[in-house]
Amino acid sequence: MESSAVFTRPKPPRPAALGVLIALGLAVLALTIAVLAHPDPLGPDASWMRWFVEHRGDTATSLAKGISMLGGTAAMTLLAAVAYAVLLWGRRWETAVFVAITGLGAAALVYFGKLLIARPRPPLADRLVIETNHSYPSGHALGSIVVVGVVALLAARVLHGVWRALLLTVAALFVVGVGVSRIYLGVHWPTDVFAGWVFGILWLSLCFTFEPVLAERCRAVLARAARN
Repeated sequence: MESSAVFTRPKPPRPAALGVLIALGLAVLALTIAVLAHPDPLGPDASWMRWFVEHRGDTATSLAKGISMLGGTAAMTLLAAVAYAVLLWGRRWETAVFVAITGLGAAALVYFGKLLIARPRPPLADRLVIETNHSYPSGHALGSIVVVGVVALLAARVLHGVWRALLLTVAALFVVGVGVSRIYLGVHWPTDVFAGWVFGILWLSLCFTFEPVLAERCRAVLARAARN
């Protein structure tokens, strides 16, 4: 007779971290409601955008375009695919599934968020690159923080000391750079980028909270498949 599988309950975040996540969630919920009611620039949106437009230069523009491209859908999909392939090659089945779910969830958040909220992008005259979809939340900000975040946090588990700190620092700086580049290029309001970061943080936190449950279920499925 087969024994029933007992699955690990997800370990909740520590109280301090949980408080921060709740605060971020409430902030982005309030921001989203405000954008739905008033899709025009909010708070510092217009003044920050104007500052970036007034301080553009050839070198900064080239750098912003490069960082933006590295944080775009194609590059993030490639990074997730490489991580997925490496995990499959190493027979880390449950972690590969975890990466796939995390990335696909981020893509769904971007797609449905833009579709449902439908915020117009900043004026065409201020844009330095072509974008045809909606503005809120920033797909570059959300996608980069989730994909780079999950890859960096998983890789950090096998690194120690200065290498671990260096990896996480570079990942954080890259994500910030991607978000700022979108404002600089005139294709997102600052609140679009902020929302993308917060949505990404919340989704990553949820995924890592339930990672043990997913891993155990994957192992159970694989064990059952091996017996059949």
